[in-house]
Amino acid sequence: MNNMKDELLVALFITLLYVPFILTIINIINIFKKKKIMENLTDTLTFVLGIILTYILFITLGFKDYQEALIVKTVGAIDPFELHTPIASWSMPTFLSICLVGVISYILIRIKKLDLPPLVVVLSMSGIYICSIYMIIFIIQMSKNIQELFLFYLVLFPINYILCSIRAIMQVIKKYKEKGIGGKKEYKSQVLNRINVILNNVDNWPVLAIVFMIPVLILLICIMVLFGQRPDEAIKAFLETSDWTLSQKISPPPIVEEGHYLCTVSLRGHKNIVKPTRMGIRRGRRIVVNRQLCIANAFEDLIKEKTPKFHHYIRYIYDKYGYPLSKHINTAIQADITYILMKPLEWIFLIVLYLFDKKPENRINLQYIGKKAII
Repeated sequence: MNNMKDELLVALFITLLYVPFILTIINIINIFKKKKIMENLTDTLTFVLGIILTYILFITLGFKDYQEALIVKTVGAIDPFELHTPIASWSMPTFLSICLVGVISYILIRIKKLDLPPLVVVLSMSGIYICSIYMIIFIIQMSKNIQELFLFYLVLFPINYILCSIRAIMQVIKKYKEKGIGGKKEYKSQVLNRINVILNNVDNWPVLAIVFMIPVLILLICIMVLFGQRPDEAIKAFLETSDWTLSQKISPPPIVEEGHYLCTVSLRGHKNIVKPTRMGIRRGRRIVVNRQLCIANAFEDLIKEKTPKFHHYIRYIYDKYGYPLSKHINTAIQADITYILMKPLEWIFLIVLYLFDKKPENRINLQYIGKKAII
């Protein structure tokens, strides 16, 4: 039974791995092919799977905004889990609104049973144009790190949206050309009659859709401003980031995860409990420092200075138990508990420092400021 479950999971994973590429190939073929390949099914799968899988992947990667220092295991190699977000989180409402307008616009002109007025078709085409341009900008934004497989999957749905949109616009224009536009009205105003003639000419629709992009964009911006977004939020979404093609911000250097268990505590624990005070340097790498960590390091520094042999014994104890312990501190709660359990030792270290060091606070404050740290 377990083997069957494992096989099903493997089959599901392989399906999810290859289906997006298969759908992309079919969507490219369907643009040029007269007799479409499973058009309705392909469209449904493209949008349903595309939206769901893109959302899951985006959440799984756990992107952070540019102001936050990333916690990394090694410095240098590109890891999709060690990159900042390509879209600023505060701009996400605008980004999603543009995507929503694009999807709704696509659905309107894609449903063949709908007999839409010319103005609605043109406005829908405008919505598709806006979303498609935005998807192109998103693809450009992602292009810097697109060699990573996981990140390439993030651009597959935008690519497929553009492919499907090209086909949908071509089909809707062809449909209305063949069918003709009924219900032409005569107005007393010559201006209205002229506008009516222009709108009823299907050949004008692609150009009119470009013209109508401006009022559609203005309306969308006004709505988003009412919800607290900035007028230029659509562009700032890509600019207020780091690590990507259009990024204009510089993030703090990454924080290396591995290290002394107290380093792990100060990094992983809840801030109101472990009380991180500043950034420090350990072996040339940035780490998060709290007072407990500095006291422990200052204590070892003092012991090394006064009694080197005893220090050698302390190092042996740490190397045997301390470093392996850090491997098991994987959550904020575990870090908090370790911090609390270490409190009595912290007080002992502090008492020793005040008893045997002339300037104990100076020694504590000098820890992790660029010199070689002991711990």
